Amino acid sequence: MAVDNNSLMNALAVTGDLPKKGRVDFETAMQKMGFTSVFDIVRLPKSAFARQLSRHSDADADLAYDNAMGYAALIARLYREYKTSSGTFQQLAQRSGVRSLVPLGPTFPNLFKENWDEFCKVGAIAAIDSPVAYLSALRVFIQQLEATSEDPKRILLDQRRPDLKDLLITQESTFTPRPMLEIVNEVLGSNLRTYLDSNGADKNKPTYQILSERRYPFELPYHFYHHQCQLGLSGKKPRLGELNYRASLSLPIEQKATNNYGCVQHSVLQAQRLMSGLSPQQQALLIEPSVFSNFYLTRSDLTNGWKSAGSTHLSPHTPMGNCFLLPLEQEGIGTVAPEAHTPTATATGKNVVPVTFSTTEKKIAEVSLEAVSLELNSMTPSLDSKWLLNKLHAASALTTTSHIRANPAPPAPAEPGYTAKFNMITATGTVAAPVNLSRQRFTLTLDERYTLTTVEQDFFRRSYGVVVTDDSTIWHLADLSEFMHRTGLNAEQVEMLLSRQRYAVRLSPNCPSTNLQRDGVTVTAGNPKELPFPHANHYGACYVNGTGTGADLYDAVSPPTPQSIIRDQFDNAMGLEQVEQGDAKYWRLTKTSLDRFDRLHRMIRLQRWSNIPFAKLDNLIISAIRAEGADNLGMELNENTLRALGVYQYLNQRYGIDPEEFAALMHDLTPYASGTSEVPLFDRVFNRVQLFDTPLVLDQQPITMASTDPAVQKTLAQLCFGLHLDLTDDSLLLIAELTLEHVKVLKRDLPTVSSLYRQARIARLFGYSVAQLLMLAGLLGGKKYKTALASGRLSSRTPPETPQNPHTPDILDVLMQLDWAVEWLKESQQTVADLQRRLGPNVPQAVHSSAADEPDDHQQPLELEPEPLSDDLLKRLAKLQEDTGRSVVTEAEVAALGLPPTGIETQWYALLENNGLLDLDGLLPGLDNELTLLDEPLTWLGPELDTLLRATAGLTELVKQTCKEKLIELLLGAHDRQNQLLEGLFQERAKLPPELCVAVIHWANSSVYSILAATFEKGADEVSPTLIERFQLVSRHAEIALSLRLSNSALRLFLVNPSWLGQFPLTNSEPTLSDLYLFERFSHWFHSQRQSEDAVLSYFSIANPPTSKLKNKALRQIASETANGALARLLEWPETEIAALTGILSEKRAVSMAQVDWVRRCQATCQASGLSAKALLQATSLNDQSNLNAWKSVGDAVMAASPAADSSPASV
Repeated sequence: MAVDNNSLMNALAVTGDLPKKGRVDFETAMQKMGFTSVFDIVRLPKSAFARQLSRHSDADADLAYDNAMGYAALIARLYREYKTSSGTFQQLAQRSGVRSLVPLGPTFPNLFKENWDEFCKVGAIAAIDSPVAYLSALRVFIQQLEATSEDPKRILLDQRRPDLKDLLITQESTFTPRPMLEIVNEVLGSNLRTYLDSNGADKNKPTYQILSERRYPFELPYHFYHHQCQLGLSGKKPRLGELNYRASLSLPIEQKATNNYGCVQHSVLQAQRLMSGLSPQQQALLIEPSVFSNFYLTRSDLTNGWKSAGSTHLSPHTPMGNCFLLPLEQEGIGTVAPEAHTPTATATGKNVVPVTFSTTEKKIAEVSLEAVSLELNSMTPSLDSKWLLNKLHAASALTTTSHIRANPAPPAPAEPGYTAKFNMITATGTVAAPVNLSRQRFTLTLDERYTLTTVEQDFFRRSYGVVVTDDSTIWHLADLSEFMHRTGLNAEQVEMLLSRQRYAVRLSPNCPSTNLQRDGVTVTAGNPKELPFPHANHYGACYVNGTGTGADLYDAVSPPTPQSIIRDQFDNAMGLEQVEQGDAKYWRLTKTSLDRFDRLHRMIRLQRWSNIPFAKLDNLIISAIRAEGADNLGMELNENTLRALGVYQYLNQRYGIDPEEFAALMHDLTPYASGTSEVPLFDRVFNRVQLFDTPLVLDQQPITMASTDPAVQKTLAQLCFGLHLDLTDDSLLLIAELTLEHVKVLKRDLPTVSSLYRQARIARLFGYSVAQLLMLAGLLGGKKYKTALASGRLSSRTPPETPQNPHTPDILDVLMQLDWAVEWLKESQQTVADLQRRLGPNVPQAVHSSAADEPDDHQQPLELEPEPLSDDLLKRLAKLQEDTGRSVVTEAEVAALGLPPTGIETQWYALLENNGLLDLDGLLPGLDNELTLLDEPLTWLGPELDTLLRATAGLTELVKQTCKEKLIELLLGAHDRQNQLLEGLFQERAKLPPELCVAVIHWANSSVYSILAATFEKGADEVSPTLIERFQLVSRHAEIALSLRLSNSALRLFLVNPSWLGQFPLTNSEPTLSDLYLFERFSHWFHSQRQSEDAVLSYFSIANPPTSKLKNKALRQIASETANGALARLLEWPETEIAALTGILSEKRAVSMAQVDWVRRCQATCQASGLSAKALLQATSLNDQSNLNAWKSVGDAVMAASPAADSSPASV
């Protein structure tokens, strides 16, 4: 409809007077707006049309829009009437006969003249109600809306969905549903890729690689494939790291302190790190060495003299004397006079040290060494006295600080950038036995202001998104608003992070501090002390405060005063301060430093990744740090921290344990809490219910377990109540012995209570009593494992651990090994007492990791002695002695054979003795022969008799044959009689089937002959002690054989071929734990599958062919393929899966029951996780050095298996 004088457009609005200046009439406005039809008007909302019209004309927009809407409706109706009543009717069929004479009736085609060529199939893309039509109309509508505004900040559709204009409209793209998240990722990924392609350094890198490398904002680094693994292995499925433990090549069954459990392709360290749930980049960010020093001293600091802050945070709960040491062999640090690397009792004086300043390119000339000499002292802020730096100060209420001053003043450098670095150690203890507590790193500069290095500037750019230049600083980060903007925290979270304001630290009144500075510091003489304990760096913010603040100790906005300096030296933890600037007020972080900004960003990220509250997370990681002792003086995050997080996450998921409870397993039971609503863990454990007239208070008084003092008795009752123990020898008193070894003196103090809590909580974690826990720990690793439970100590991570050279197990490793043992005992339906009884009374001597270990004095006395026999059993053994005497071969029996004379003086009976066929008592020494697969005495009787007869002269061959037959008959009868004596005994007393008797006796490292021979050893009693011991040993093995339902064939197979069971070192326990475990696994395997026993046992013969069939590579490959195929049929698992697993074994096939058990455990892990064997090995091979492709392979496999994974526990 063109705009002309007769068009409807002129009738839409009333045309009155001439338009005002700068305005036009309605008709002209329509032309300028490009509207040529009423339909152009009604396509817009009424408000949008009025807004556009008002820019050109004063015509009544509402009236014009209403008229246009009416005309549009009228035109549409007329059009529909025209379309349905025009055209000619199409005959569908030829009419004939009478029907051709009758007019057509009122049919639908006759009444409604539809033009079917303009219709399409329902659901077709071209339909007016299809998604395409809707999307097209919606896009037009959005573009019209966008045109109504000229705001430059508006985000247009082409920016939000740039893919729409290039979207190919097909049946698939139209009707295939797509998740919204997929579309969002695709759009964001496309925009991100466009941005990255503009950066030359990132142009050729995959997007996911860049996301894993970037660190800012704090949502990064993001590892997509690691996230896939976390999502796909959630719920009841085994997670990363846990897969390593389930598929571990080694198990803790060697009965010594070993650390191979959890190793597949890498050491157990990698498994524990993977269990933390952190990606490799996240782990690297947390534990990478800091590029910053703790203190930066400028030229002014050196000239005027600089004092450090106090060190009460190192021991806030106990008195502590201290000194400062300067380690030897530090680059740029000359000889100290007098030496300062060890403590001294000398008071006055100063330590002088020459320091060499350098740049990255060159050093100052040697002549400047005399000019740059530092005087080092220790002193207190309130006294003018100075002492040697390494003077060991007694514990006092005064703050002891280090003091550094250049004398004479340092020379002015010719160019900026000259620095020197050194470490200083804070130590306590005694002069003869110092104990290092912390390390501070110093950087000295000859400039008036320290300029960040390129590496340090890059840190703030990468971590905080702050660009730092030589002319700018980073201290604006201390502004709370800026800090929250950069980190994404809110004000409450910052308070949690710093343990300030509403989340200030509180100390339990039942654990009073004995530190002499606990009441605070005297700022002004005559006034009360200020800043009493606790401080934020005592709990909740220990890690972020580190070992000290920066050189700018007094970083308040207002100039420092003598009083503020004393306060800051006493409490040097970061805080929050409100500052007034004109009429405005703002908050800022105080006592920040470069090192503390580094620690803050690590802590914030770790809290987000772990989802543990700040205070509890700080307690967990600082407990891990303190459990390392002198191995982590810098209080830095390291591999042990990641290990602790990993083991915590695993145990929390499996058993449920609070972070503070887990922290107490490594260090002290915390007496602190953050905020007003939290209760310290100490009070939650011991004072949660008021059952006594007074709570348990740690007053440092000694405790004697045998004391009758009412106060001590009440303390013991309170300990029993809090720890869920009894005051008995197998409960509290038992763990008190181990605690006494650890703390030396039992007191009402934190170390004692923490050690007791540690052992009791671990026992409760696994559902055991403390006696069962210590018994199981002793069975696994002996005294070292018990010591680990009492101390909670973490081992050093240097040198790096490898599968070939694992570190000594510490508390984290012991926990994981105990977890395995508890699970195995539960699955095999055994108790700890059952295991102890089956391993025998000698097991305490069997669990030392070396000959240098101390004897295990903490087993219960009854377990070290064999149980006494009943009178009935003693009578039965006495009868065995009598029966043995009647079963021997006598001279009369030999003489009754009527053998011909030998021609020599020696008689036949003596010949039998001399040739080893009989002993002096008439027993058959052949019963002491090695066990064979089949018990055939003729195999050894015949050859021995042939040897005897060949040496007998004067007899014909026919006579010799006759003699041999008679002797064999005699000796076979004696063999059967003597065997049957023990078969009857053990069948009667141990319910052992006769066919198993000989095999079980040999399994007990005994023989029929040795037991019968013991019946002739008459002791003080009627029954020989040796006989009693051997009987008990065989009975124990018989019980195991019966409970495991072992057959004679299976037992003989593994006893004759011990390497087919598994090669493990011998121990004093009989049987060994490894034998007991492997026989149990064999029994479980055999009775849970459908093949015959012969088929199962024959596998081991197939897997261990003769050496002649393993001469070359081709033969070895055939042997491996044959064995893998046989095992695949037994396990009902594809051969390719078996081959993938055995490919990492040295023989490329499972040659022992230990390796078959490993394959079965891998199979169960695959079933639980949904992974293939190849994917499982790929997952267990991941470590912190794995590249993106390795992670991609595992991530893809995890996601592909996710729908089909069986999350139910698999039986192995």
